[in-house]
Amino acid sequence: MSVRYSLKGDEEDEGYWNQKEKRQNFFDDADDENEIIDWTGTRIEEFTGSQVTSARGTNKNASFTKPSRPVEIANNFPKTGTNKEISSQSEPKPEQPKPTQTSASKSYHKKSASLTIVGTKNLSKPTSSSASSLESAVKRDSKLSHTEVSKLYAEVTSLKRKLQSSERSRWDAPKVSDTIIRMVMGEPFSLEMYKSLPDKLTLLDSAIEYHDGNSITAIVLFLKKTLKNSIFISELRKRPVAINHYAVYLRSMGDEEVLASQLQILGRKEEAAMCRYRLTLQESSPQARYQSMKKCTDSYFEGSKILHRETVLLREQCSLLNKQILIEGADSKASRERKPPFADCPKEAELYFLPLITTLYYCCKYHFNQSQSSISSPESLVKEFNMSEKQYVMTAAKACANQRKWADLDTLLAPKKWIMKTKKPTVGFDRIVGILLKAKAPNDILQKYMLMMDDTTKRLETAKKYKIHSVVIETLKQMRDLRGLQNYRTEVTYGSSEDIQLQTLLKNTSIKWKT
Repeated sequence: MSVRYSLKGDEEDEGYWNQKEKRQNFFDDADDENEIIDWTGTRIEEFTGSQVTSARGTNKNASFTKPSRPVEIANNFPKTGTNKEISSQSEPKPEQPKPTQTSASKSYHKKSASLTIVGTKNLSKPTSSSASSLESAVKRDSKLSHTEVSKLYAEVTSLKRKLQSSERSRWDAPKVSDTIIRMVMGEPFSLEMYKSLPDKLTLLDSAIEYHDGNSITAIVLFLKKTLKNSIFISELRKRPVAINHYAVYLRSMGDEEVLASQLQILGRKEEAAMCRYRLTLQESSPQARYQSMKKCTDSYFEGSKILHRETVLLREQCSLLNKQILIEGADSKASRERKPPFADCPKEAELYFLPLITTLYYCCKYHFNQSQSSISSPESLVKEFNMSEKQYVMTAAKACANQRKWADLDTLLAPKKWIMKTKKPTVGFDRIVGILLKAKAPNDILQKYMLMMDDTTKRLETAKKYKIHSVVIETLKQMRDLRGLQNYRTEVTYGSSEDIQLQTLLKNTSIKWKT
């Protein structure tokens, strides 16, 4: 192997041999000014021409001739497997004396020149297969012992076994507890590796024990996707907690149809019935809602002992909606044709989906005087839905007062049976007076019904508050309160009919006043 020295890269070799270049600080200055020593401590004496006293000398006229080949040095490196190949074209080296200890130690601490190793044509590169194999590595390295080689073989075998084991266990399902913990902690997980039914059910039971709703919901959905519907339903029925989370999930997704059917299958008939009822209320068409509600009653509510009361109410709601559809159809036609009662009182709103009391108010407002056989008669509505007389009287009184139909109000509040003193009226007149006050009824109507109030103290307070003077005077007369009449003289206008009435009472000596 031939070795040449250069202080710079290979691209600057030509500048190295230029005689005009300065040669300062290139080599070490030893004690012997005629010596040039390389970084290994070997003396080089290949120069021809004038001798150079020193690399840092002042002899600028010193010159030397460029050798025909790179300077060769003795190969002092240890022989290894790669160093045995030596170019056959290399020329023999001149015999060089061994460097003294002094010159070698000095040259070791100086700046060393960079080596540029020039390979020969016969130097071959090792192949990739021999470089990667363990045998070629052992052959190249003569320092490894037989024991170390055996350890290397054993380590490689162990690593191969671990790799094969990890590849085989790649598709094995992890422990159920580990998966549940990862789910609870929010770490990535996979349920697809659990194939058997016991493993899947163990997953669900473990999630229920941890009381983690998200894990329970995820596993229930996994079971729904991977199990038969019959097995899924039968196993889920045994776990009410899982059903609760599954129902909450379906409700949050807005899939009420699937929720109702699933709850019905899972045995939650009451919840399924209420869910189906909510679906019927979403129908905007009256006819479609009526049909859906009737179907819901027959399929979900009928026959359930727990939902018996709800079944009765739902049937009444179906009947009310059907009656509203019939009344609204007839009234809409009459309103368009300007027929009574809509000629004087235009129709304000539709009757669909209104409560029972509002429907009764509507019938009292537009159809108060119709016979009981008519479908829009208030009395037929009261009879069909078993409404109390008090509900009917209060609702009808509001409708008559707002319509200012005082004759109908008299007919309503003065039935024949009320004339009998043994039977009290159904509705207190204090409440009727309150209705008339809200409707801003005239004073004569207020006076008439205020005098029918049984509680004289409350009647007196109400009359004084709304300044119904005739009622105040008459009430004080019934109470035989002489001082009250005398004090009330300041409240009435002088010369008015109330003032004349008051003066007449004060002059009447036949009345026994309270002292």
